Amino acid sequence: MEKAARNFTVIVVASIFFGASGGIYDLIFPYYLDELGIGFATMGITFSIASLVIAVSSVYIAGASDLWGRKYFYSLGMGLGAISSAMLPVLNSVPFLIVSKTLREASLRFRQAIHGTLIYEFAPARFADLYAKSRGIEYLSEAGGQFSAGALLVILGFTNSFFLCACLLAAAIAVFLPGFVEDRAEKGVETPSLGMRETFSPDLPRNLALIAISSFIFAVGLSTSHNFIMPLFFSKKFGATVGQVSVILGLHRLSIALPLLISGMAVRFSWKKTYIVAIVYEGLSLTASGLLPNLYASAGVWLTHDLLGAAIWMPVQASLIQRFARQRTRGRDVSKVRALGFLGWIFGPLIAGWASPISISLPFILSGIIVTVSILPILALHEPDDGDRKLEEHEIPLR
Repeated sequence: MEKAARNFTVIVVASIFFGASGGIYDLIFPYYLDELGIGFATMGITFSIASLVIAVSSVYIAGASDLWGRKYFYSLGMGLGAISSAMLPVLNSVPFLIVSKTLREASLRFRQAIHGTLIYEFAPARFADLYAKSRGIEYLSEAGGQFSAGALLVILGFTNSFFLCACLLAAAIAVFLPGFVEDRAEKGVETPSLGMRETFSPDLPRNLALIAISSFIFAVGLSTSHNFIMPLFFSKKFGATVGQVSVILGLHRLSIALPLLISGMAVRFSWKKTYIVAIVYEGLSLTASGLLPNLYASAGVWLTHDLLGAAIWMPVQASLIQRFARQRTRGRDVSKVRALGFLGWIFGPLIAGWASPISISLPFILSGIIVTVSILPILALHEPDDGDRKLEEHEIPLR
């Protein structure tokens, strides 16, 4: 229990640094591109290609973590983010900007592919609760970074702000590497192969395959509204000022951070039903926000899509993925599901680019419809029985 508590504390502290860095980076990076005169259309196409490369490589990284341990690959994700931030002010030509952004995406995806598995392996009995809390604290820290980024940009400028992002990620590594204790001694577990065929073959268990298909459809839907159109929607349709949009987007991040701190309790009920209901609500709220004619009504409903949607289904989905993953290839199985979902983010912005000239509301309306459709594969999911969720006799709860 002592080791589990220590490991969780280390992950949370590292997540705080990671979230703060990401919040600052994500807000000032678009302004930096604008300052350099970089076209978003060209960058968008390039990032879509980079997303494909990263989705594939994240499967290999997580598969390698099954073989050699997760600690150093988790640290690699944070290290790539530090390199990405540090190189921006120094190497600001278009090719290096593309490399930097690719490293930033790799930082997010590599870490995401391993984060849940790290927690599950030292605290399976309280995974949903601890996973939700760790992500909630990270999102809360990210919101803090976003709210402070404007002031930091005025005080520090672009160069020092990006260096601050790199320093925060370096601090995360400094906390995580010496503090996290990983036990790789798994008796009786066959060492997995790391060949190309084993790593990228679609041999997922049935339940994981259903979650992967659902995740892909969901990501296409969510990324149809969660892209460049998100702030423009409120400005173009309702005439909202930049300040009003900033508040809305800041509340958007808080709306998932705070409920995640308590949403781990959702898995005490039916996993499958909770998963389905939360996703359906998220889809309906996204579509409704595109149909409502008033800024406050639209923004108010839109802000509930994470509050009553993602904050609930995220820990449930993460728990189901870990339950259905095979022990010897846990990292690889989990990352394959995550990677397929990530591929959906390539298509959503393309749909938004086609739909927004027809109607600025259409991307939000389509986003909700596609998100709702993503529950169809989940209807065929076999929910774990009560025995699968009971604490094994030899496990000690993390208090």
